[in-house]
Order: sequence, then C-alpha cells, then structure tokens
Amino acid sequence: MPRVFLLHGYVEDPTIFDQLVPLLPQSDFTRIDLADECQHWKPTGKINVQKVAEYLVNRYAITANDLLIGHSMGGWIAIYIKQLTQATVIQISSWTDQRKIRLPTHNLSILKFLLFSGVTQSRPLLRFFQKQYPFPESFELYKNLMEGMRQMNRGYLYWQLQILFAEAPHLTVSPDLRIHTRRDSIIARPNEPYTEVPGDHFSLVFHPKEVAEAVRTGIYMI
Repeated sequence: MPRVFLLHGYVEDPTIFDQLVPLLPQSDFTRIDLADECQHWKPTGKINVQKVAEYLVNRYAITANDLLIGHSMGGWIAIYIKQLTQATVIQISSWTDQRKIRLPTHNLSILKFLLFSGVTQSRPLLRFFQKQYPFPESFELYKNLMEGMRQMNRGYLYWQLQILFAEAPHLTVSPDLRIHTRRDSIIARPNEPYTEVPGDHFSLVFHPKEVAEAVRTGIYMI
C-alpha cells in the first residue's frame, strides 16, 4: 500500500481534505500541515517552491513509491516533489504554470510590501475580495479562510507567497492526473488535458464524491 501525502493550499489547513479522504481507497494517509512545517523548518533568506519541496522530501523520506494529492498551492509543491523523486502526483484545482494564478499582481516585492504594511490582512481589502467572490456554494468557506488569514503570522504568509510567486526552476515533469473545474475563479483551467468535476475551486469540499471518483479512476489508470 503506497503512502499518500495530502498537501493543502494557500491559507488552508489539512482539514480541507476532511470530506474527501473517507471516500478514497483505504491508504496510509499523511496530512502535511504547512504552518507546522514552516515553524519546524524555520527557513532563513529567500525560498521558492523547489526549496520547500526539497525540505519535505527529506523530512518525510518521500520516494517514487509514494502518492501525493495536492490542492491548489499544495499541488504546486507536489509537482516539484515529483520532479525530485518521481512520486505519483494528483493535482486538484492546481497548476504547473504560475501564470494560471488569478491575482492582479504576481510581483513578489509588491505583495511583500502589501503584506508587511498591513494591507493584505486589512478588513477593507478582505471585504472587497469577499464581495467579488462569485460562488454562494463555497462563500462561507472562502470567507472563513480570509478571516483566518487575518490571524496568521506574517512570516508564514510571506513564506506561502514565496512558494506561489518566487521564480523556480523549469518543470520537466507533469502531474499524473489533473482535476479541475470550469468555474474556478482562483486558478485558471489548465491548457493540458484534465478531468473535469463540478463546483469551483473548493470542489473537494462541496463535491467530494465526484473528486474521489476522479481520483479512484485516475489511480487505476496510472
């Protein structure tokens, strides 16, 4: 039985997989909490997604025999783990091209300034984004994530922003399975083939049966 590592997304935590995991084939699941990993690692200086992937590979002794399921930012980390180890990777609402992230700016210097000046965690900005959010089905989850972000340590938030937007080595591998929705307002659809599921960016929470079926089918085909 392969080990299955679960990697959550930006400002999320491992509970994002709570609805999905019971519907997946019984496995040896390890939920990686990136907030705990950042605190444990205590990185200094600049980082990027590959450096985080290297840290996780060493910490968990990840090999080609393992399976990683990553949601959003977690899928981005997972594909760099695959590049290092050849582990099997399933991405849910994720990407292999940073340009797919739907944010007005990808400039890390600007994002760092906004974060440490307090703008990123300000109520007016968060309320603005909440008003723009288009999906009633997942609105409360999105709102709770935004409110949770207000309480997060800025060092950890910047760590995540570096994962998302810092320049990283060119990818030479692809995920074994991409699962995405047409209505994702946070991450644009892949140009490559993908398995479509209903819902929005948080399909794994609100349509877990369909996502689990895509994972089971994908594992069988892999």
